[in-house]
Amino acid sequence: MTPDAQESRARERIGRVLEGKWRLERLLGMGGMAAVYAARHRNGARAAVKLLHPELARHAQLRERFLREGYAANRVEHPGAVAVLDDDVVEGGPDDGAAYIVMELLEGEVLEERAARAPLSERELLQVADSVLDVLAAAHGHGVIHRDLKPDNLFLPRTADGSLRVKVLDFGLARVAEGSRLQTRAGITLGTPAYMSPEQAAGRADEIDGRADLFSLGAVMFRLRTGKRVHEAASPLELVSKMANVPAPPIRDVDPSVSEAFAAIVDRAIAFRREERYADAAAMRADVRAALDALEPPTSPSTAGSRTAPPRSAPSRWIPLLSASVLVGVAAAWLASARFSPAPPRAHDEATSASALAEASAGGADAGDAAVESSDAAALAIAADAAPDALGDALSDALEDAEDAEDEEEEEEEDEEDAAVSPDAEAGAPLEPIGDAALDAEDAAHDVAVAKPKPPPATAHPTTKKPLVKPQPPPKKKAPTTTKKVKQKKRKKKRW
Repeated sequence: MTPDAQESRARERIGRVLEGKWRLERLLGMGGMAAVYAARHRNGARAAVKLLHPELARHAQLRERFLREGYAANRVEHPGAVAVLDDDVVEGGPDDGAAYIVMELLEGEVLEERAARAPLSERELLQVADSVLDVLAAAHGHGVIHRDLKPDNLFLPRTADGSLRVKVLDFGLARVAEGSRLQTRAGITLGTPAYMSPEQAAGRADEIDGRADLFSLGAVMFRLRTGKRVHEAASPLELVSKMANVPAPPIRDVDPSVSEAFAAIVDRAIAFRREERYADAAAMRADVRAALDALEPPTSPSTAGSRTAPPRSAPSRWIPLLSASVLVGVAAAWLASARFSPAPPRAHDEATSASALAEASAGGADAGDAAVESSDAAALAIAADAAPDALGDALSDALEDAEDAEDEEEEEEEDEEDAAVSPDAEAGAPLEPIGDAALDAEDAAHDVAVAKPKPPPATAHPTTKKPLVKPQPPPKKKAPTTTKKVKQKKRKKKRW
């Protein structure tokens, strides 16, 4: 189903009453997983209703993950966590079987939109961090790890006095501790690559704790302050590989204008080894508040006007290697996690392909190819569960195609360099015929040159005997061009 068809279907629901309780009044937004509406209860209460797309609700794992959001958010018991009021499954009608959750209705904008509209100063970013850390301290204290903190999941409600408050949204990927057992699936990477901790990006589920959320918050501060992500890459697979294997650069190496106090907080939060990060949210919050106290009071409502908004990330050409299980989880979870929160409508590219969903659900040999070709969030998520080996093969083939294209580009560049070695010889230019007279004249000139050789040029001053020209070392021979077959053999040895 195309995005236009999804939106058309979502708008047709306006005015419909779910389960005789919630009347859908206005479409707030659309995502790859659900549509969000402003709704009114039969008793007059207003709320936001998040309705899972019916074609996704047929899959038990996606429906369970969707409904889990409410239980995780309410377990936090903090006013800074979005409150989930109800959840249910539609019975009968065109949306039969579709799960939905009811949340408090928020008026405002997400942090991503706020930063694009007017960049935030360091003071404002520290205030946001202070509010988020207060929520995280409560969440971690109740055994809830969010695992998907990012600017789109941090909501800034409108306030009468213009103060900066934060609501943490979308606990759909949260991990809840039940005694000594943590509800997650080993080997599957969940979250948004640009904000993942190394242990989360590598799929080491048993190592994920509250410090993973602190890393994500530090990565948010890094991006909104510098306009760059912790690492840049051309695709989610490349990006998550960097997050898993490459330490983050110091923020002042990226932007020297960052203050030392702000840099110290961010650099510690995004340390590669979790033992080097803050021990918990309370410890990081203490440093944030100390930095806020040390800053001079702002002279205007916003001191960030001189900085530019965070640009879209530039591509990078770095393709490290990961295990197949992590690649499967990254591709599926990154796309499937494109949930939507009760915020102003935004354009989304995700669409649900019926054919890809059917192939993925069947779990056959074509399931991985269908999911990868469609780039569909639900199809990738379902294929990861139904046919992980097939999806892993499909992702591997996609990486091979990218590497082959890179090899061809390199060969073209080398061919251009080889052609530039002899610039005087134009390709395809006809050679002028040389007659006998011309050859005889050339031989005569050569004989004269041999008979009367020119004296060698002076190499030293006649008085000082110092050399006039510094002797130059002999030119180095150009290394032979590596052929495509040799490159492919080398690459196959590295292939996972």
